[in-house]
Amino acid sequence: MNPPPDKMAKKEQILKKPIVRFRETAAPGIRTAFRERGSLFLLLLWLLATCVGMGGCVSQHSGLALMEGGLFVEPIPSSRVSLSNIIVRQEGDELVITGEVRRLNTGFSGIGHVDVAVVSPGGTVINHAHAAYTPKILPKTPGARKHRPSRFEVHLHCVPPKGSVVRAAYHGKPAQDDPLTDCEDNFAVPHDHDHGG
Repeated sequence: MNPPPDKMAKKEQILKKPIVRFRETAAPGIRTAFRERGSLFLLLLWLLATCVGMGGCVSQHSGLALMEGGLFVEPIPSSRVSLSNIIVRQEGDELVITGEVRRLNTGFSGIGHVDVAVVSPGGTVINHAHAAYTPKILPKTPGARKHRPSRFEVHLHCVPPKGSVVRAAYHGKPAQDDPLTDCEDNFAVPHDHDHGG
């Protein structure tokens, strides 16, 4: 059974019409200009990202927090505790350093102190000290919301130059009978330090 001639003619007429595509409707000059500008834009974006990335690698204090007065804060990482919210402020000829101590590991007593050192941009240790935190024993459940952190405060008689780094480190007490105030080793002082002598 063949279809009627009217239907055949309509089918042939539909097949003979050109198919309009979106690509054919755009002018060739516009497409070429977009490709060139798009490539130029991507090249400029890549150059900008490369320059910013290289500039970040050059900075000496890229991972440190900047305080007012041009001082940087560097908390020394520890597997036992976390030092956070360290604030440094200059009050006359006295540098005041405050912060919080939280326990990360329940496998130790939680007794210790915080060592602090102020290092000039040239690497000279300007001043260093240690401070007890209160409460003296850190809570046993790390990360629990109901436990408040212990707090420390250090007062140093110095006016460090702009660009100096204030380093803070946790110094655990190995045994119950070890006196904290007789500690001569300050963990915040860099190993390759210069005492200016």
